[in-house]
Amino acid sequence: MLVAAVRRAVAVSGTALVVAVLGAVLGALLAPAGASVASGDGRFAGTARLPGCSGAVVRWPAALDTDRAVVLTNGHCVRQPFLGAREVLVGEKRWTRVDLLDGQGRVALEARAVRLQYASMYRTDIALLTLRETYADLAGDGVTPLSLAAEGPSRGDRIRIPSGYWTEQRACTTTGTAYRLHERAWDWWGSIRLPARDGCAIRGGYSGSPIVSRETGLVVGVANTGYVGGRRCIDSACEESRRGRIVMRKGMNYGQQTSWLLGCLDAGRTFDLDVPGCRLAKPRG
Repeated sequence: MLVAAVRRAVAVSGTALVVAVLGAVLGALLAPAGASVASGDGRFAGTARLPGCSGAVVRWPAALDTDRAVVLTNGHCVRQPFLGAREVLVGEKRWTRVDLLDGQGRVALEARAVRLQYASMYRTDIALLTLRETYADLAGDGVTPLSLAAEGPSRGDRIRIPSGYWTEQRACTTTGTAYRLHERAWDWWGSIRLPARDGCAIRGGYSGSPIVSRETGLVVGVANTGYVGGRRCIDSACEESRRGRIVMRKGMNYGQQTSWLLGCLDAGRTFDLDVPGCRLAKPRG
């Protein structure tokens, strides 16, 4: 179930990560069990709070200080109803408030997203929002962007998930990746397993939170869905192995890898789906 918070709900009501209820009211939360890690040591640097979701400011390897800053979140956070199974959005005008946080979780800058650079829920669940503000503007307000890892996490890697929406953090050890992940009509590849019982019991509002390596400090993914019970592959995400075996793992949450984004950069600075080797889905036609 998707982990975005219900946009019209009162205060802390949450919706699932990836839609536990599409045709009904999205009010369920991912299991809130598990202690959050106390704030206070800079762990929220680079994180963002969006309507009903979390996100993170990311900086491409060759980006200039004068370039407009980019915020990374989930594809399912940018529109209600959610995107279709093969839908891809590129270059749409937006005017969305995005609160950028400092290391302690305080709002350092109330920024504006002016363009939806990319969004899809096919193969991955990712969206990129271009801000009105530049990286230089962000630096002047004490906002530090995060960088992406060139490859996803391996089984046994220690990660943390800081949520800008809740200003709280979960931390656990990954148990590898799922070959395919399915939820209703959506299909995601190489999803990162985030075991709730080990500390990654995320809840609604964690959607779009960066998954950060505790060794390198680099972003390896974004949290997006998890187990809430109910119908297999409908109310909760289910895994498919390379041999086609379908399982639904109780207590397992998931994130989508972000290393693909680096393969869609022109000269390490400009996001471009036409870069040779880019694996992200493109708009049809």
